[in-house]
Amino acid sequence: MEQRRYTKTQIKNIAEGVLESYSDGEFPVKVLQIAKNLELEVYDATFDKDDVAGMLKAKEKKILIAQSDSPLRQRFSIAHEIGHYVLHYYGKLFEEKDQEKHISFRDNTSSLGFSVREIEANFFAANLLMPEAKIRELYSGGFSMEEMAYFLNVSKIAMGHRLEYLGLIDE
Repeated sequence: MEQRRYTKTQIKNIAEGVLESYSDGEFPVKVLQIAKNLELEVYDATFDKDDVAGMLKAKEKKILIAQSDSPLRQRFSIAHEIGHYVLHYYGKLFEEKDQEKHISFRDNTSSLGFSVREIEANFFAANLLMPEAKIRELYSGGFSMEEMAYFLNVSKIAMGHRLEYLGLIDE
């Protein structure tokens, strides 16, 4: 079965649509509320492997998040798993058993983004938690990277990557 691939513009638009339809419009984005509004349940979990950050059980509408991760990492993992749900599973029939769940690893391959699905879910999460319009508004308002990270409840590293991607700061 061929996997659908999305452009970055499509992913950005889908994330904006999720924010418009399933969020209250306030910041920081309430990822738990978005998950609930999508009828997804989020649970803390202990995984057998230390490199697992989260797992989506799409058919059961469950997201499992590593309880050992920091709250900021957990927020990103929830947004990432919502991305998998919306981009790769939402409204689809499961044609293969392996597609009924997705595990997100915290290893070199996933962080470098070699998997198309991981790249897409990471980009979705960044757009969900740090929408471009809000970033540009804060940036033009004189907010520092640290202030934006605090305001949006994301890590400084994630904020730095987002600002670089948007061309607002140099690497």
